[in-house]
Amino acid sequence: MIKTIRIISWLLLLTFTTGKAQNPAANFQLDSLPNAGVMLDRGWRFHPGDDLNWAKPDLDDRQWKPIDPTKAIQDVPQIEQAGVSWLRLHITTGQDLPPVLCYMFQSVASDIYLDGRLLYRFGTISANPDSVRAYNPYAAFSLPLQPATQHVLAMRIAYHPGLDYEKIYLGRLPSVVRFNLFPAGEIPAIPLFNIESVYLDSFKVGISFILFILHLSLFIAYRRQRANLYAAGMYLLMGYQSFLRAASDLMHSMDARTILGYSTYASPWISGLMLLIFYSLFSIRKGWPFWLTIGSIILSYNSFPSQYPWLAILISYYLTVELIRVSAVAIRRQLVGARIVMTGVLCHVGLEIVFWITSAYNIPIVGHEWLFHGLYSILFLCIPLTLSLRLALEHGWINKQLSVKLQEVEDLSAQNQAQQQARQELLARQNEELEQQVDERTKELREQAEHLKQLDEAKSRFVTNLTHEFRTPLSLIISPVEKLLESPVLPDTMQTSLQTVDRNARHLLNQVNQLLDISRLENGYMNVTQQSVQVGRLTTQLIDLFSSSAEAKKIALALRIHGDDNLYLMDADKWGKIVYNLLANALKFTPTGGQVDVQLWLEADQARLRVSDTGIGIAADQLPFIFDRFYQADDHITRSFEGTGVGLALVRELTTLLGGRVEVESQPGEGSTFIVYLPVEVAPAFSTLNDTDFHLPVAVQSISNSHATFVDEINVLTDQDDRAFVLIVEDNTDLANFMAGELATRYRVMIANNGQQGWELAQEYLPDVVISDVMMPQMDGFQLTRLIKTNPATDYIAVVLLTARSAHESQIEGLQNGADAYLVKPFDLTELRLKIANLITYQQKLRVYHRQQLTQPDSGVHVAPTEPTDPFLERIYTLLEINLDNPRVGVEWLADQVAMDRKTLYRKLQSKLQLSPTELIRTYRLRRGSELLRSGKTVTETAYSVGFESVTYFGQCFKEVYQMTPTEFINQYT
Repeated sequence: MIKTIRIISWLLLLTFTTGKAQNPAANFQLDSLPNAGVMLDRGWRFHPGDDLNWAKPDLDDRQWKPIDPTKAIQDVPQIEQAGVSWLRLHITTGQDLPPVLCYMFQSVASDIYLDGRLLYRFGTISANPDSVRAYNPYAAFSLPLQPATQHVLAMRIAYHPGLDYEKIYLGRLPSVVRFNLFPAGEIPAIPLFNIESVYLDSFKVGISFILFILHLSLFIAYRRQRANLYAAGMYLLMGYQSFLRAASDLMHSMDARTILGYSTYASPWISGLMLLIFYSLFSIRKGWPFWLTIGSIILSYNSFPSQYPWLAILISYYLTVELIRVSAVAIRRQLVGARIVMTGVLCHVGLEIVFWITSAYNIPIVGHEWLFHGLYSILFLCIPLTLSLRLALEHGWINKQLSVKLQEVEDLSAQNQAQQQARQELLARQNEELEQQVDERTKELREQAEHLKQLDEAKSRFVTNLTHEFRTPLSLIISPVEKLLESPVLPDTMQTSLQTVDRNARHLLNQVNQLLDISRLENGYMNVTQQSVQVGRLTTQLIDLFSSSAEAKKIALALRIHGDDNLYLMDADKWGKIVYNLLANALKFTPTGGQVDVQLWLEADQARLRVSDTGIGIAADQLPFIFDRFYQADDHITRSFEGTGVGLALVRELTTLLGGRVEVESQPGEGSTFIVYLPVEVAPAFSTLNDTDFHLPVAVQSISNSHATFVDEINVLTDQDDRAFVLIVEDNTDLANFMAGELATRYRVMIANNGQQGWELAQEYLPDVVISDVMMPQMDGFQLTRLIKTNPATDYIAVVLLTARSAHESQIEGLQNGADAYLVKPFDLTELRLKIANLITYQQKLRVYHRQQLTQPDSGVHVAPTEPTDPFLERIYTLLEINLDNPRVGVEWLADQVAMDRKTLYRKLQSKLQLSPTELIRTYRLRRGSELLRSGKTVTETAYSVGFESVTYFGQCFKEVYQMTPTEFINQYT
């Protein structure tokens, strides 16, 4: 209500003051002073900076900028930007001007000067922004204006940075300075604070605290009635707000008033809690009127309603209307206490009307302040007290109802006891049935576990038998090949092939041995055989096996041994398998130019091996699984490295068998580190080491020759070699070298070891045929095929896909991506040769067909638009046709039009027509020239129409191609 009264008073004052003195002159004319007062709201001038001489009345301030200091401080940004600045106002007084009392509002710190004399200081002004302090916004003082005199009112002001004006002034933006002048006789004194208001607010604090304790106690006693909780919250906020309002009258610090300003945020929620009390008390469903009321409460936080006074009044009174509506609904439903609450609401409305009339018609209350404050107290308490009375009555009624219910509960308790006994008997029977079902299910699970155990044993026997079956034929392959390789008369080509067989057979034997070890470990058939071993020496020999492979990849492989290399009791075979698999894994995943660091610590009771690499690393979510059997961190078609997922699983199981443990640390993109801890025992002093003891374990003897490298260059590509060019894209070194060797006798051959490199070589060299594997690192064969077939510079290249993926879906996917042929590994070499030969033959026939269509004399049918079916040639013909008469068309222009460099354009035209770009341009022009000659044009017209600048040169070129002069052609075909 007070908020409404202030809004209406502000509107009346604004209306009155804006209707006065419309003279826009620089001087403020003050002839008289009405009882309602006058606001100094025009004629002010502003200048940033600080100079005490600006207070002098004779200062020429005509260059100062006009300003309206009554505007909101945020609307006058120059005040904030200046920091310290001056305001001046020239006042001309009338003959009948009475003594003047000034009631000033300000949101800044200020010094007041009249005719150069300092009158008052409010707040602290300083050049340092941190030292500026604004004063309590309201101040009253005497302003010594003389009748019929020219006065200069000057203000030295300073902006208080960081002050939250919206918090202090209830969400509305305050003016910079607002002077209201009153006759001194009409307002004899303006007190600093209203002592009666302080007493009234203190009374409200006491009442609110008592009611807060009451309703909080009622809620604790009966928590189902949430209205008591809402009432306790409402009274707590009301008491808090009244306490801060009483304290605010004693505050002159703007910082302190800022803190007190936050208390105004409690006011809307007092209304919200009151609304919740009504809805909860009468159990009314919260429909759209409730939410509309809550919305109006929230909207009151915004300054938007203050811009439209009718909206502010509507928001203020909507809550009262909703309370009346809810009370009326409760009366209609004949709810207990509804009429009591309605009485309180109507009293509140009646008193609000009284206060509104008093404010609207300026009814004086001097001498009757006690009546005003008494009525205001009733206005404050009428709704809360009636609500409290209703809740207290409900509490008594609830106690009565509880007594009745208690008797009913006692009656039901006996009945429930009998029912509980029957229920327990039922549960006992159900428990017996459940136990029987659990026993049956347990028996089924045991049978399933036994069946799984038998299946697992059968699987292990199968793997064991299968690996044994593999070992025998592999031995029969390796031994004869070793014998043949020892022959001194073996041809080089045969020796290379036998070395390939030997490498791959030993690699397969090593894989079979690892599978056999996994099977033995799983079945518990692997034993530990202790022997005297120089662990450091054995590890050095194992590292040496990988030196050639590391050099081939330009990987720095280093071993450091810490401690004395004494004799230790250890299973040398299993140690060799652990070291082998860790080193093979590190070298496999370390790129060219990387580093593999091996460190071995030998102590009295422990051997610790640390293998670090600078490879691709392992993602954190994959680390828990890398020691699982057959798990691979990269199982995609584009995985960069081959493998079965057995090596690391074997490392962990062998380490566990030897009583040790293995740990791994890895960061993607930085590398991995594997650490193996094995317990060891120093061999007895009488132990000796025989030479045979230094032989490498059988499991790793086969790797010394197991690493092959790509053949750098099979054929040197030269322009003089007109054989077809075949690009082999295969990440398996042996297979790529084998195919290259077999095809090199008939074709020019180049090798790429991954899809990305294959795509780069295909763009650079434009081969006739690309033979590609599907599963490759960096880019798979499907992606490579798609790039080749969708790029205008390479779309003519034939692609043959080779893969171990024999599924029909894979073949369909390859053909959908544009592959010309698809072979499944192991493939027939003869079939591969035939497919390559057929593809090249088809390209040659197509090349001859397109060239004949271009170079044959005109037969009466226009060739260029109808005959070519090749999109690239059709585009070339279209460009040449559009620019047929342009003699400047050349190779550079044509290459630019098709977005190719000269080299690429030359190779593409060679593959399509066996013509260079220059020959193509000349031949097309001559072909079109023959058509024009047949249509009746003269030789001269034809020569210029097809882009020749010389008729003689046209005749020479025409005779070279068609073996007759243009004149002879006309005589023969027309």
